[in-house]
Amino acid sequence: MFPLHPHDPPSVGPHRLHARLGEDAYARVYLGAARARDLVAVKVVRPEYATDPAFRSSFAHQVESARGLDVPHVCGVRGADPRGAVPWVAVSRPLGPSLAELVSGNGPLPVGALHPLALALAQGLDGLHSSNRAHGSLWPDGVLMSADTALLADPGLEWAISDSQQRAPHPAFAAPEGGATPATDVFSWASTLCFAASGVEGPDGLARVPLQLRGLIDACLKRDPRLRPSSHDLVRMLGGPAEPTPWSPQVRAAIDAVADAQASMLRTDATPGTAPSPRKRGRLLAVGAGVLALVVLAGTGAVYARHRLGGDQASAPEASGAGAGAGLVTGSGCLDGPGYPAAEEDLPEDTSFWDPAFSADGDVLTAASSAGLTVWDWNTGELIALPTTNSSYGVATRFSPVGCTLSTAESVEYEGREHSVKVGHTYDLPGGTTTEHLGPQEGPDDSGRWLLKPRDVEAMDFSPDGALLAVTLSSSGREDSTVVVDTATGETSEPMAPGLHYGTVFVDERHFATNSNGEIHVWDAQTGEEVHSLVGASNTRLAVVPGETQVAHLDGDQVVVRDYTTGAAVASFTREEFETDDDPMLTRLLVDAERDRVYATWQVGTGPGSWRFQTYVWDLNSGENLVEGEERAGAYSVVAPHPDGGVLAAVTAVESDLVLIDPDTFEVVRELT
Repeated sequence: MFPLHPHDPPSVGPHRLHARLGEDAYARVYLGAARARDLVAVKVVRPEYATDPAFRSSFAHQVESARGLDVPHVCGVRGADPRGAVPWVAVSRPLGPSLAELVSGNGPLPVGALHPLALALAQGLDGLHSSNRAHGSLWPDGVLMSADTALLADPGLEWAISDSQQRAPHPAFAAPEGGATPATDVFSWASTLCFAASGVEGPDGLARVPLQLRGLIDACLKRDPRLRPSSHDLVRMLGGPAEPTPWSPQVRAAIDAVADAQASMLRTDATPGTAPSPRKRGRLLAVGAGVLALVVLAGTGAVYARHRLGGDQASAPEASGAGAGAGLVTGSGCLDGPGYPAAEEDLPEDTSFWDPAFSADGDVLTAASSAGLTVWDWNTGELIALPTTNSSYGVATRFSPVGCTLSTAESVEYEGREHSVKVGHTYDLPGGTTTEHLGPQEGPDDSGRWLLKPRDVEAMDFSPDGALLAVTLSSSGREDSTVVVDTATGETSEPMAPGLHYGTVFVDERHFATNSNGEIHVWDAQTGEEVHSLVGASNTRLAVVPGETQVAHLDGDQVVVRDYTTGAAVASFTREEFETDDDPMLTRLLVDAERDRVYATWQVGTGPGSWRFQTYVWDLNSGENLVEGEERAGAYSVVAPHPDGGVLAAVTAVESDLVLIDPDTFEVVRELT
């Protein structure tokens, strides 16, 4: 959004103009309003087309045929003068960015946003096609992202360019056969979704489309238009007709940031018929150029790098590997060129995996393994980095919500020590820097010897804003277990949380929780004060419900979600086989707020030295177990959801292979080797 130029008209027809939105194939486009809350995009035909009789005739036909259309998910015509000296048309215009602006400012859309986008646009096309009208010019700049849904920015008025000049308005997204038909619209729909998933223009982005949509989109890109589904078929195959599901908190926050900035600008533009003052002009330019540069995301409270869906995070100092005084997070994205080398050879066939985790931006997947810490571009199946060949079992891998730094443990051998020590480490993938975290203990002396028996790391976790890292060690008495590290400076807090604690997890930007296998404790990360406690934990596992003052833990034979500020049980989930199984042990517990699910995996004894696994996936609201059948429930030893819920990473129970599985059917869709 840009300020009006002194030569721009203050109004067009009954519509007062507030700002310039840009240009499309044939017109300058302005944000206008006939009444305070009736916003429109006013398209004023450029001079080179206003004097072209062929274009004027086609434009008048397109506008007149679109008058009176009321199609869901399509911005309708609100006024026009197609036969005036300077033709213009006004179409409804909700506040918010275009799809192109959203992706350009924040990176490709997360998986969870693609289905509602696809369904909204498919229903818009189906409505036009049912009215015997083809759109003819669908592309990312012509898709508006409002707070509630996605809309076609107009009913296909740009096709007047093709009528007069025999060329597609936007060739990168146009079907190979040309023309404006329902089949070409379907091709452009698929090309636009490829862009939304990848940031790459046209069908070349297909490889980045998530698996659950890729087959459908691929069918829409067939060169033979007879082989493509119709828009009505698309609606049906996407589960419609229906209202698309709401945007995730991250996407909604990014859209709202643009809409709020636009609304704020409109409120300040109160003097009719005058050009903005120099001071206001600068404000408008800032709205146009910088509103997408920094968006604080709702839900997790994290600030994501600008090229990811979120905002701009200044690079912290590079970690040097020395620990104190070194920043841990560079702020770059996970696919911005890993600083660590990949494996020189393929992983051994007998490589066993454990503890998979997706990055916060959803681009990469990591899993500890017998070959080391593996990092994958899971969309392509490529192993892109191997930060260390020395992974340790038992400490959950965590990704920073900002940039692409992960924490886990290595098994380190020290001189004079009979057994290796599990030592916490962080790995900044873009920077290629590794930092050791010894926690609340003195490390070895200059000769490499420990004065006291070294303690193993039990857990590590980043705060939701990425500013802090908690490191918890094992404890044999009342010694302090935890320190908190400032990720920007590497500075470490005073030790806190005395006693033996497990499952450390941040509940908000300032507080973290631990499980002492009997009580849940919530600590102030700045002061070390215990601010809340809950009794009744019968296992060391602990999970947090993101965005809520709630934690999940095992209490007897139930997984219970409690509000840690009041102690009240919010939800509970019973495992029916608890009484009949032999020594069931809860080994994994996680709450997926994106899809309102609780994931819990048990290890169950089946005889001396043998066991099996059983996974439950409960609906957080209804309590329904979504995994039915012994074969499906016992197929995996651990599952980890993608941030947008579109796919799960899992480790197979028998072979310990790393696989991607469908979140609804639990069937393997790809093996990573």
